[in-house]
Formats: sequence, structure tokens, C-alpha cells
Amino acid sequence: MIQKIISGGQAGADIGGLVGARRAGIKTGGVAPKGWKTEKGPQPVLAEYGLVEYRNDNYIARTLQNVIDSDATIIFATNISSGGTQKTIEFAKEHQKPFICINPFSPFALSELKAFCLENSVSIANIAGNRESKCKGITLKVANLIHQLLGEAT
Repeated sequence: MIQKIISGGQAGADIGGLVGARRAGIKTGGVAPKGWKTEKGPQPVLAEYGLVEYRNDNYIARTLQNVIDSDATIIFATNISSGGTQKTIEFAKEHQKPFICINPFSPFALSELKAFCLENSVSIANIAGNRESKCKGITLKVANLIHQLLGEAT
């Protein structure tokens, strides 16, 4: 099952994945834009989650790196048409990496998540998705889902 959760550290689904993994005692990491760039400003605290700074502050470049560095990408989103989500999907397809889009507020989210991870033998999961400013409550919802998933596996 999942050994590590990575993300780009953006406020929202990305942070939720890291927080949920930390609560479950699972290793975290990933690549963040240079300067620890997020919509909330620089967040050097991301280093405490094992993230490293990318060589530039481009969101797209770090998105690609996190897709490449993972076995599969889990996109938590209520709006899959956002630019970042579409780029993540494009990169996953381009690099032939499994991915899934899950509405974290769906009553079926946890069962979809479990099935995807088992079916794809995910060891390193890249968590991506909507920002908190675009989807209120997503950070906590994703943190709880990831904690539930990983808590059952440990």
C-alpha cells in the first residue's frame, strides 16, 4: 500500500494530503515552487513535510516533477476544469501514470480512493487538486480522507 504521499504544497488538496499522511505516520515529500510559493505567500514550513524547492517558481514545472516522481496521482477536485488540474491530467497521460479525479465531498470518495490505490498498487501517491480559495473546506476533507485511507493500512 502507500508508503509515501507527495504534493506541490499548494493551499488546499495538496496540503490536505500532507497533513493526512503525517497524522497516519506516513512519509511525506514532493517538489514545491522555488521560494515555497503558494497562494498564501511563501510557505517554508513545507520543508518540514519533506518538500524541496524546485529550481524555479513555476507551478507547472513542479506539477510535472511530482507526477513523474509518483506511481500515481490522486486529484481531489470539485472543479476538474481548473488549469492546474487539467495540466496534472495532461502530464499523467503523457507519462503513462495512473490518475483519478475524486470529489472529496462525495459519500463514495473513500471507497473510490481505496479501489484506485489497490488496483494500481500505489506506493508513492501524488496528491493534487483544487486550492482552498476555490473550494472551501477541501484541505480538511482531503486530510481526513488520506488519514482514513492510510490509518486503515497501518
